[in-house]
Amino acid sequence: MRKFTLLLAALVLGAASSFAQRATELQPQPVAPFCPARVARTAPASVQPAAPHRVPRRTPITTQPEGTLIDNMVVSYGGLTQNWLYGLMDVSTDGGMGKIVEGTDGNIYIYNLPTSLNAGTWVRAEKAEGDTVVIHRQHIDQREGNGNVYDYYLTRVVWEWTDEEAGEGVFVEAQDETDMKLLYHDGVLESTDENKDPFAEGGYALGAVYTTNGKTFTWEGSTNWNLRYETLTDQPLGLPEGAQTETMTVSFNSNGNDAADQIEVAFVGNDVYLNLVFPGVYIKGTIDGDKLRFKSGQYLGIYYNMYHLYFVAERYKTVHDDATDSDVDVPEIIDELVFDYNPADRSFQTQDALVMNVGKHTTRLQLQALRAPRFYFYQETPATPADPKITNYNATFDDYGYNALQFTIVPTDADGGYIVPDKLSWVAYIDDEPFTFTTDDYEGLSQDMDEIPYGFYDSNYDIYTSFFTFFFQPAKNVGIQTIYRGAGEERRSNIVVYDIKTSQVYTVTTGISTVAGEQQPTQDAVYDLTGRKAGNSTRGLLIKTVRHADGTVENVKTLRR
Repeated sequence: MRKFTLLLAALVLGAASSFAQRATELQPQPVAPFCPARVARTAPASVQPAAPHRVPRRTPITTQPEGTLIDNMVVSYGGLTQNWLYGLMDVSTDGGMGKIVEGTDGNIYIYNLPTSLNAGTWVRAEKAEGDTVVIHRQHIDQREGNGNVYDYYLTRVVWEWTDEEAGEGVFVEAQDETDMKLLYHDGVLESTDENKDPFAEGGYALGAVYTTNGKTFTWEGSTNWNLRYETLTDQPLGLPEGAQTETMTVSFNSNGNDAADQIEVAFVGNDVYLNLVFPGVYIKGTIDGDKLRFKSGQYLGIYYNMYHLYFVAERYKTVHDDATDSDVDVPEIIDELVFDYNPADRSFQTQDALVMNVGKHTTRLQLQALRAPRFYFYQETPATPADPKITNYNATFDDYGYNALQFTIVPTDADGGYIVPDKLSWVAYIDDEPFTFTTDDYEGLSQDMDEIPYGFYDSNYDIYTSFFTFFFQPAKNVGIQTIYRGAGEERRSNIVVYDIKTSQVYTVTTGISTVAGEQQPTQDAVYDLTGRKAGNSTRGLLIKTVRHADGTVENVKTLRR
C-alpha cells in the first residue's frame, strides 16, 4: 500500500507565557501524519453534483428533541476543519464532548455534527435494521455573510485525487448515495466499517457542504470519520478535606519561548496536588524518594462545552518531516511524568512535558504544553526583564492612516525566571525618542500614558497586549522596552528597535539597572546595519559592539556624519 502524508499547518493560538485559568485557546499540534492521504490546503471552489440534490424543506433542528438526553459523552473521531488563514487542519481527537437524545419518536438525535462546524444543531438519525441508524442528507445550519445567505448540509463525502502521483486530493460530495450509517447499541454510538477509514476503498466520511443558490454545493472542510460516542467515566479530582494550598512558581518552555507562571499546590503527606486549569480541580502525584510521579491521563474537566481536558505526560523525539524536509519534535504520550524531587526546598523538575490536552490518548489538540517544567517557591529579587520580541511591522499609513508594531512580551527575567506580571510595563520609542500615547490621538484612553502596564489594552484596541498603533509616518525607527520594578528596584530591558528603511531589528543596550555600576570597555567594533564591519570612512547609522572586561557584550547605536 502506498504511503501518503497530510499537509498540516501549525496554528498557535494560546499564549506562550500563561496557563492555568488564563489559558483560553487550543493549539492544534503538527504531529505525525494521521491518515494515508495528502489533503489539499484549501477546499475546492465548488462541487457540482451530476444530478443536483433537492434542498430539503426541513429547517435545522435548533432545540433539543423530546426524549432521553445522554449528556457529556466523550467522543473520539478523525476530523478536519477549514481555517481561514492556514487552510485545512487536522483536529482528530479522543477528547471531544458530545451528547445524544434517544427520541420519543424512535430516532437518535446527535448534537453538533460535523464537530468542527460548531453549528449547535441536532442531526436526526433514523432507526433502521438491527443496531443501524441512518442519517439522511439534511440541513444543519444557515449563516449570513458578504451579502449572501449560506445554507449548510451534512452529507456523505468521498475522497478524490487531485494529483494521485503527488498524493494530493480533496473530499467531494458522493454522487450516487448521500445517506450515512452509524451503529447504536447499549448507549454507544459509533461508525460502521465504511466510515471508519474514508481513504480506503469504498470508504466515506460525514462532511459539511454549503450552498447559496440551492444548486451548487461547496465542501466546507468540516469532516468527521471513525466516530465513537460513549459515556464519560472519568471524574475531576479535588483536594482532601483539610488540605492547605500554597503558591509555587513554575518556569518552562512553551512554543520555543521561556515562560513562567504561578499555580496552587498542596502537599499532603507523600502526595502532591497541582491545580492546572479549573478552580478546585487538581492532579495528584506521589513522592517516591527523590522522585515525584504523576500518572498520565488524569481528568481536568470540560473546556468551552466542546472538549474533555486531561493532564498527559509527554516526551519529545526528533523525526524527519519529508513534507518540509526538516527535523521536527514530535510528542509521545508516556505513562507517567517523573520529576526529580528535592525534599530540602520541595522543588521539582523534569525534562519531559506536562500537557493540558484534549483527550488522553492523542496529542493533536492541546491547551498548553509545559516543556521541562521546574516548580519552586519564589522569592522576589531585583530582576532585569527579558527583552521584548518584535514580530512584525505593519506599514499601512498610506492606505489606512496608521502604522503598527507587533511584539511579544513574556513576563520573565532575562534568564527565563519568573517575575511578577503586575510589576512589569513597557514603553515605546519612535525615532529614538520616548513616545507618549495621548488622549488626543488615542480616544480609548482616559489619560495620557508614557508607560503601559503589562497586559493593558485601551477601549479602541489601538494599544493592545501584542501591538500598538500610531497615526503618522516615522522617519527612522520604532522600538519597545520593558521595565520591571521588583524588590524596590527598577530595571529595564534593552530597547528592541525596528529600522523602517532596512526592515532590520536590532538592540540598543541601555544598562540593566538604575543602580548598576559602570563597566569599563576593553575593546569594541563597529558594524553597519547589514552586519558588515564598518571602516573608518563608513558614515550613517551604525552599531557599536562594546566588549566589557567581565565578558559582557553591549550593542550601542551610533550615528557617524
